[in-house]
Amino acid sequence: MKNKAFLIQFILLIAACVGVLVQGFTHWVPLTLSGFVGQPEKVQLNWETFNEGKYQDYLSAYAKQNGGFREPCIRAYNQCLYSLFKKTTNDNIVFGNNGELYLEMYLNEVTGKTFKGCYGSEGYFKARAQQDIEKTLVLIDSLKKHNTAFLFVEAPSKTWVFPENMPQRYRDSIMSFCVQDYYTQLFEENGIPNIDFLSYFKSLKGKTEYPLYSQYGTHWAESTIPFVADSILRKIESLIGQEMPHIVCLDNNLQTRYSKQDGELEKLMNLMFPIRKPALPQPVLTISDTTLRKPNLLVIADSYFVQLQESAFADCFDRCDYWKYNDEVITKDIVFKGKVSQYEEAYKMIDEADLIMVINTAPYAYNYMFGFYETAQFAFLDHDHQRMEKLVDETIERIKGTPEWYESVKKQAEDEHRDLDSLLRGHARYVIWMDEKQKQEQQ
Repeated sequence: MKNKAFLIQFILLIAACVGVLVQGFTHWVPLTLSGFVGQPEKVQLNWETFNEGKYQDYLSAYAKQNGGFREPCIRAYNQCLYSLFKKTTNDNIVFGNNGELYLEMYLNEVTGKTFKGCYGSEGYFKARAQQDIEKTLVLIDSLKKHNTAFLFVEAPSKTWVFPENMPQRYRDSIMSFCVQDYYTQLFEENGIPNIDFLSYFKSLKGKTEYPLYSQYGTHWAESTIPFVADSILRKIESLIGQEMPHIVCLDNNLQTRYSKQDGELEKLMNLMFPIRKPALPQPVLTISDTTLRKPNLLVIADSYFVQLQESAFADCFDRCDYWKYNDEVITKDIVFKGKVSQYEEAYKMIDEADLIMVINTAPYAYNYMFGFYETAQFAFLDHDHQRMEKLVDETIERIKGTPEWYESVKKQAEDEHRDLDSLLRGHARYVIWMDEKQKQEQQ
């Protein structure tokens, strides 16, 4: 009987080991963790990599990243750490007062760490900001030729609206100078259409039935989307001279199961069990009038636009295209696919838009409009085929007139089995783009 018990235990142990091994290779049980985990760079097995230990290091890193059932083990560890000590293994998440969670990048911005790294001094920033305003005015003039209006939206961050809930070590270092406030001041002085949601949210503190931010999120709370969306629609209405629908809230839809944005920091902690949370609205929205003519909207923004895009706000437009970080094109139109760097398509989207809206948040204010000004100007240049062809031909002559440069392009064509003329044109277009970008930065 005793031997039979040992045999059963041995079989169960072997089965568990085999199960872990099979899960590690096949991942037949779909288990995931939130956030980004990069896979180790693959190393080919040969005598050199084996002798130097590189292949063994790769196998060790791969096993660590892909071990069977590692996900629940990580979640269990994280749960113990949070439940017992109110800590997390995610270095990007900071615990504030009253259960508030913050993302490190927003704290670095409000304390001036990001500012010092990007600009160093207030004077240097103000000079750069003035250049940004001049570029924006040029952009607005260019867009007017295409009958396209422009709107800049300053989105608020939790750190600037509720600094009192940050840990003391961060509150002691808050900047007296706010980048977003300064841009708003310049927008007003230069007549650039804008919405300052940062000041608006500060004015709403303590006056709203529901929080402006979830304790476990970094974006504006879902409960704010109705008035954020309607405020933007009213501004668009005045800019394009066309009546726009109103946002109508059908149901507050109080939930303890938060949306992705309201619960994003909790999700990034990768806990075993959900945190007990108060119910927050996940509003059910519609629009007041579906018969009105719908304009085309192009938005250049970070993830702050996602909640608007996924709400009834997008239903107010015939096309609501979203250039995430001025890089990834997110649209329902099957004609426009790919990256923003495909300039012919980029030109069409700009040309067909009735309004272009840029949304900037505090951490990304240092990457002004995500480089959209340069993208738009090059798209306009690229569409001017006669001028572009002339520039391409001139640049190809420059390349051919520089022996080392020309030989390197020829070698690349041979190594990659590509047509030399086509590759020369690609190099020429890249050089033109960089030249144009440098000219704009020097203005």
